[in-house]
Amino acid sequence: MSPRRTSAVLLLIPLLGVRLGAQHALMAEDGGKMSWVRAAMGTAPCVEKDGKLTRISTRGFVLEHVSDYLPAFVTVRDIFARDSFTSTDSGGATANTFLFNATLETGYSLHDVFLVLELVPEGAEKTIFLLQVDDLEPFKGKLVTAQVHMTRRLDSGVYHLHLFSHGEEVLQSQIPLREREHALDRMVAERIKGVQVASPRLLFGPAPEYPPSLKSANIKGQAVISVRIGTNGAVYDPVVKSATAPAFGEQALDAVRLWRFVPTVKSDGPVETAALLPFNFEPPKRQLE
Repeated sequence: MSPRRTSAVLLLIPLLGVRLGAQHALMAEDGGKMSWVRAAMGTAPCVEKDGKLTRISTRGFVLEHVSDYLPAFVTVRDIFARDSFTSTDSGGATANTFLFNATLETGYSLHDVFLVLELVPEGAEKTIFLLQVDDLEPFKGKLVTAQVHMTRRLDSGVYHLHLFSHGEEVLQSQIPLREREHALDRMVAERIKGVQVASPRLLFGPAPEYPPSLKSANIKGQAVISVRIGTNGAVYDPVVKSATAPAFGEQALDAVRLWRFVPTVKSDGPVETAALLPFNFEPPKRQLE
């Protein structure tokens, strides 16, 4: 059977998200000057005025490079990113829209979260789109959906995804692993610059999730992980030394693999350290029906 003829055709074109290896702050034009965006209300920016978050109207955004990411990590999964347009039977384009859906998951408690889509059509000026996400709770996924109306198709262009918490860009899974590691290396190096003696301290690392397989048992637990902390603060050779149940050890191990420390420093510079990392697990509170 031939498809029924219609007056408009919707085309969905898969697009590749490409991330740049630099961290940013989002700035918005406000009364002739650029102000740091700390939150979003819908698609409108909010800036701090007299210690309060205030919604503003803006004529444009700029992403400025800054020295650090916020040391938190968000997993972006189930991404749907498409360039869509409608056209008449004569072939004239009538509307262009960029569609983006994804689920955000994190082991952190993050507040005033918003996303920024940086849309870069080939041979044209980029569009910066802002969307409120609200708070992210540990281990609770949140679906985000964006529709960006554009003056022209993104087509063979690219998009960049940025996630912010209270105005600070967070590390996220759409940033290539190598770029994330380089960023953490820079952050560690900055924190030990000029330091003569220091013990290791955690820079970056989510708490482990309570094992889903034990939620019905509703029991407390412990685990101890043995690691080597390298001179760059990275975790090497993590091993479960003890655990009151294997699932507690597995969850602690999964979390520790993502950790990064500011390393031990002695007079001659950073040194490798062996450490034992203890974890206590509390069963999640049951939600009232």
